[in-house]
Amino acid sequence: MSGLVLKIAPGERFIVNGATLENGDRPSRIRIVDGNARVLRCRDALRPEEANTPVKRIYYAIQLLITGDLQEEPTVPAIDAECARLLDVFRVFDPDLIPTLRSMVGRGNYYSALCHLRQLLEIEEQLFKHAALRRTAVEGAAVA
Repeated sequence: MSGLVLKIAPGERFIVNGATLENGDRPSRIRIVDGNARVLRCRDALRPEEANTPVKRIYYAIQLLITGDLQEEPTVPAIDAECARLLDVFRVFDPDLIPTLRSMVGRGNYYSALCHLRQLLEIEEQLFKHAALRRTAVEGAAVA
């Protein structure tokens, strides 16, 4: 039998198709057999103020699709347009990163898209750190 299997910690909250559920006092394994179910672990959720970079904004938009706070139309086309803008940035790391994400979102496979985005979040963080270091170096050279 296939499907998404979530390992849920005691007291952990998660959202399935817009409904917030909370695990009891024992660890559990939950199998989501409906491929169209929208699932979000609350511990993986971003707060609105954390959606402050291009990849985090995509993550947050997908999160809101899962919770039912945004409708697929016009959100999915907007996510796709944002992904198109990021294509060249991430192509150097792996040419399949953004096309895979676009495919997942296009198929409505939002949980997998969020999991995939974690990899992009790490790369984006490194890019911003590198840019900050370069900016500091340039400013230091200008002062000298």
